[in-house]
Amino acid sequence: MTDTTPTQSDTSAAGRIAKAITDGSQRRERRERERTKARGSIDGYEPGIVSFIDILGFRALLATRSASEIQEVILNLREITASEEPPARRMKEVRLTSRAFADSVSDAVVRVRVYDTQFADGAFFQELLDLLHIQLQCVGTGVLIRAGVAIGDVHVGPNGKGPVFGPAMVRAFEIESEEAIFPRIVLDEDAYQLFLTDARLRNDGHELEEEVGYVDKLLRRGEDGTRFVDYLAASESEFDDFAGYLTFLDNHAAMVRNNLVAKLKPAVRRKYAWLARYHNDVIDTLTDEFENGRRSAGDFGASYDGANVIKLLSDARITTD
Repeated sequence: MTDTTPTQSDTSAAGRIAKAITDGSQRRERRERERTKARGSIDGYEPGIVSFIDILGFRALLATRSASEIQEVILNLREITASEEPPARRMKEVRLTSRAFADSVSDAVVRVRVYDTQFADGAFFQELLDLLHIQLQCVGTGVLIRAGVAIGDVHVGPNGKGPVFGPAMVRAFEIESEEAIFPRIVLDEDAYQLFLTDARLRNDGHELEEEVGYVDKLLRRGEDGTRFVDYLAASESEFDDFAGYLTFLDNHAAMVRNNLVAKLKPAVRRKYAWLARYHNDVIDTLTDEFENGRRSAGDFGASYDGANVIKLLSDARITTD
């Protein structure tokens, strides 16, 4: 008669098999819970400020620069537009403060700053100021950008890792591709009006009039009535002294002049012609303030007198045909 009593090794093997089956089942359940959680986050939009940023003249870069140079331009844009803050998880489905998240594809970057947060820290102003800094840094590397900014429903995921999509992103893309036209960051008028009525977009510690004053200093009305980030005028306070600001204006003028004399397609040249007009408007405003005594070189601790400042501003103007 054959002994069918299980041996110790048989029992051990059966136990390992049972454990493997249990572990596999638990892993499958855990993956399914993660999928369900992910689906839940995908289904949920949240209000956000969306900035769709594109490199202007990217097609020309493809024709004039090497692959390694273009890669450097794209990587620089991604680095410049990335948030300096660490990723923030939701705490019981409520974000504590506004945070900006960024996603990129080819020569474009999408930034999203969520603002339905426990603390209202001036998300609208903070995003516009970030965009001002982004534009300054891009210009400093010889790269011009164009962007559209909108406010509305958008999905970024609990940790800001995406995927990024939603009506607000579509609107920001429409502004960038159809309305901005020139190298400027254009703000959706509906977004500005929402800033005036939605306290979540403002700083809890500021009155509406005070916050509007801060925001309006960063914006300019274009010839077509659109609001855009006034990076040439609003950036003055970002420099250590007025001499540094004048140097920036000189370098900006040189970049525009070089492109105006280059062999460019008419559509591209019109963009630089617009930029020259914008630049000269800023120079003319500064010159008028010095000539009429509303400013003096002494106000900036400068080592030159008012006449020299006016001469330097005149030299920074751009002569166009």
